[in-house]
Amino acid sequence: MGLIEFINEPERYKEDFTEFFRKEIIPVAVDNINRSFSPRRLSKLARELEPLPTDQRQLSSYRTRLGTMLEYGLSTEIDIILKGIYGDEFFLTFAVAHEFPDFYLRDKNRTPILKIEMKAVDADSDEQAARFDVLLEHLDKNKDFIIFVGWKWITQIEGGISWESPQIFTFCFVSAYDLGLVRDARLIAKGGKIENGQVLVPSTKKPGTFTKDPGNFGKLWRIIQKKQRAESHELNPHTLDFLRFLTEVNTQAPRNRMKKKTNDKE
Repeated sequence: MGLIEFINEPERYKEDFTEFFRKEIIPVAVDNINRSFSPRRLSKLARELEPLPTDQRQLSSYRTRLGTMLEYGLSTEIDIILKGIYGDEFFLTFAVAHEFPDFYLRDKNRTPILKIEMKAVDADSDEQAARFDVLLEHLDKNKDFIIFVGWKWITQIEGGISWESPQIFTFCFVSAYDLGLVRDARLIAKGGKIENGQVLVPSTKKPGTFTKDPGNFGKLWRIIQKKQRAESHELNPHTLDFLRFLTEVNTQAPRNRMKKKTNDKE
């Protein structure tokens, strides 16, 4: 099962299409990034000679820049793989506007078939700044997806020269809508709500009233409630795979963000 069946009946073949991308497309693209694109295009000397930014603002900027380059590389590899399978029947194009999504999958007439967003997460980032905050009302149940990739710097030595390049060590490909359902359920459980397109949370200064969310909505580590992590059998399959992704990123992170607590104080 591939794209053809999904296009004809997206609701029926959504899960089959998801598995197709998870198993047949993205792993090959990630392998190509790690073997060729990253070592050739994103490599640098060891940090003793070529240090990374340390200032908080510069650090955030460089991670955003590197994430964008990984988006370019991975999407290009995916398009090459799709072309090898389907010829010119499909194209993975960049979105021109700076908004959801990052990419459109289009048919040979350039008609959009589905949307794909990509979020790159640096394992060394304690904040994990990537955020998924697109409202459910703007998402299609069957045609909007997100690729999350976790990456870290890998050091190599060749000819006595030490150099490093970013490597993708884990990924997940999930329905944006299904993940959004769990994200919004957490917001409601914390006493918040979405009203007229705005995310509102209980005010700490004026009890009984609401205020605009200060920027926490959609942060990766806040999407799933901690008690739901402990009771993961209740999660939908897409969110369950996202939880696996978070767990694997956490194993490489400087601070444990998957504390085994049932209360959710994040």
